[in-house]
Amino acid sequence: MISFFSYICIQINPLKLLTMKRLLFLLLLAATMAACKDDPEPFRLDPDAMIRLRGDANAAKDQIAGLTPLEVVQNAVNIKWQSNYFSNEYREEPFEIGRSFIDDHKDFETPALLMWGTDIISQQGEFYKDFIYGFSVYITDSHNDTIACVPNEVIDNARVLIEAAYYAEDYEEVYRLFNEAFTFLPMD
Repeated sequence: MISFFSYICIQINPLKLLTMKRLLFLLLLAATMAACKDDPEPFRLDPDAMIRLRGDANAAKDQIAGLTPLEVVQNAVNIKWQSNYFSNEYREEPFEIGRSFIDDHKDFETPALLMWGTDIISQQGEFYKDFIYGFSVYITDSHNDTIACVPNEVIDNARVLIEAAYYAEDYEEVYRLFNEAFTFLPMD
């Protein structure tokens, strides 16, 4: 009488076993390749990314009276602007939008004021237009007096560059522009 083990060894031909291994390998390979995605992940903003509003060094040198960029940073409480975009939806009538600066959003060494990068690119990677399409941008102190402004030309130039880098998916350039494209002018 033939043992069960001997019966199995006789019935399963070594060539059939090799063919089954190859077939199993090909099936696993096909399943793995089908599971791979060709779509790259959408741009996700670094949650710690900040927009840096630096004092314009050239304007500060030419200024005779008024606040220095450092004094603006020390006294800044709010940034306010008008925009036809509110919650990323276009409106015919411009909205007055504002943000407050906490001490952690003041760089006294540079000097610069910091805003969250999500004022331009949302956490979901969507280009956000409320600030970057804004105008009449000004910075106020604790008495709500205007102490500095961000010229419309600065916002317009930054918008063109950041939007181009964003749509070209050059995210390193987006972050570089967050740090370099925005300047404010102290007011008399």
